[in-house]
Amino acid sequence: MMSEIDKDINISVVIVYTNTEQLDEAVKYLERQTVFPSVELVLLDNREKRFLSAASALNYGAQQANGEVVVFMHQDVYLWDEKFLEKYYDVLHERPDVILGAAGVAKKDHLIYYDFCETKDRVFHSRTTNGELMQAVTLDECIFAMRKELWQKLKFDEETCDNWHFYGADICYNNLLNGGENIILSAQICHESKGHAYSQSFRRSLKQMIKKYKRKLKRMETTCINIKCNMFMYAVYSMVSRVKQTRRGKSK
Repeated sequence: MMSEIDKDINISVVIVYTNTEQLDEAVKYLERQTVFPSVELVLLDNREKRFLSAASALNYGAQQANGEVVVFMHQDVYLWDEKFLEKYYDVLHERPDVILGAAGVAKKDHLIYYDFCETKDRVFHSRTTNGELMQAVTLDECIFAMRKELWQKLKFDEETCDNWHFYGADICYNNLLNGGENIILSAQICHESKGHAYSQSFRRSLKQMIKKYKRKLKRMETTCINIKCNMFMYAVYSMVSRVKQTRRGKSK
């Protein structure tokens, strides 16, 4: 489903959804954005598993988008900052080689910067950028944005990222290796999904990422994992994560 709100569209927001209640909540906050009349919603229904990977879904969504700036957002992200899209558009309108996200791994100290609430109680957990633009290695996948022309240059890697992991990290690394910049601009938002990095599909995607980048990167740094980019360290991580996954299963 795609709705065009204004003929002169500047921003497109792409959301892949399986939960209509979360989607309705997300859209409610999008409608409160200061620039909403200039926002196009590209809503991709995946309740019947039309898309088998985030990369394929987001490439399809970006292709449909008419905006100068394309925002890729999870269905369970609620933009409490009513100027979020306005701030992001202002940066990206002037920066064609930038991917901009609300959270990520900073280049300066390799720490994760964010300003999130994981539930609706408005208790924030943050290491904020205080409204400053901060150079990043990779950005969190819950919400990030770029100019459509940059997406056309990079695109999401549907072969390496063939499920629902690492598609954001991969396009960030691709951008850096092509001379672009990844930037964190934290903002107060709610992201209801905590996620975890112990699943079998996550490990398989990590293995594919390390194979792709082992000669290009020293470390694989994302908001979920930070390890040396080689197969030995992957084997160690995989062994430890399988044990943790087993323990989690037994504790339920």
